Amino acid sequence: MTGLGIAYRRLNSALIGCFAIMLLAAAPDAGAATRNIEVSTRSVLWNPEDRTEMKTGELHWAGGISITSTDKAFGGWSGLAVSSDGATLLSVSDEGHWLTAMILYDERGRLSGLAEPRMAPMLGLDGKSIAGNKTLGDAEGLVVDTSAADSLMGNAYVSFERAHRIWRYDLARSGAEALPEQLLTQRHFGRLNSNGGLESIELLPPAKEGDRPRIIAITEDTLDPRGNIRGFIARGRDISWFGVKPHPPFKPTDMVRLPNGDILLLERRYSMLAGVGMQLRRITADSIAPGAVLDGEVLLNVGQRYSIDNMEGLAVRTDENGDLLIYMISDDNYNPLQRTLLLMFRLPADARASKGPDSEVRLPRNLEGDGSRNEADRLEEAAREPS
Repeated sequence: MTGLGIAYRRLNSALIGCFAIMLLAAAPDAGAATRNIEVSTRSVLWNPEDRTEMKTGELHWAGGISITSTDKAFGGWSGLAVSSDGATLLSVSDEGHWLTAMILYDERGRLSGLAEPRMAPMLGLDGKSIAGNKTLGDAEGLVVDTSAADSLMGNAYVSFERAHRIWRYDLARSGAEALPEQLLTQRHFGRLNSNGGLESIELLPPAKEGDRPRIIAITEDTLDPRGNIRGFIARGRDISWFGVKPHPPFKPTDMVRLPNGDILLLERRYSMLAGVGMQLRRITADSIAPGAVLDGEVLLNVGQRYSIDNMEGLAVRTDENGDLLIYMISDDNYNPLQRTLLLMFRLPADARASKGPDSEVRLPRNLEGDGSRNEADRLEEAAREPS
């Protein structure tokens, strides 16, 4: 069998084993051919101006890489999932592709590279590829239901913009050849901004035993009448709305649910004057409810002085010490001036208790050089936002 399957090595302090898995096993098909791709990776410093900075806000730097490929379809990675052992990743692009790869770590356990990368086009309801079709293939969010098996071979929920919808792919059964099941469409959401719709998606526990997980989603910049960013919780096709307090000029790009039920919300900003910026908020589990306005403690807020780009994908796992390992991937917009970055951070177990929504991280920074929370943040953005 062929497909988006990969061989992975389980790494501890060194390479100690080699195991073959079929992450996305699939029969070959001309319309959805899985292919090996070549990538080059280069380690990046978190703060190139101060290589000794290993902790910013609440997060500890745990390695990062810049990724390039000769494959013209490589890029635009907007959703991310990482296996519980940290061995493999799965991503979706806003041009309708799957990506899977083995994650490599150095002797200190820091993220250091990728191996065995493979890509395949995502399929539509008719079984045809949606890759390269910006209307149908604009995949923005990804979450894999691992409740049945602790593996990325599960039900993958994908949110799409432009043609706003949520599809579910049964990767365990069909891999990259999976046809989607249409769960929700624009008629369930109402009017959403064309390029500011379903950006972030996660799963909540079922409302009752035997039900499927509930879906929680947050739009990028569709606002409710009170000026809050629109989000919703779906139980089947029953939709309950809530709001997210905006932190201008940041806009949500992804979220993950933590083991205690809290939500980490990844946000980005971009302007010609301030450059790129990234923020990470923690929203407490007990605040997530229909009709609520969600806000949270800021764990990280950095600008262009750091090794970031258009950060869009977010994933987490817990290590053997109970620390939270946070992964982020950037969407390069297929722009040669931007980068595909895969970053990793550690949030120690003793730092994971929320301090509440009014607790903002105060970061040491050169405002002028960093471009974080300076006057440029409050100016009208002078360039087209990353899509």
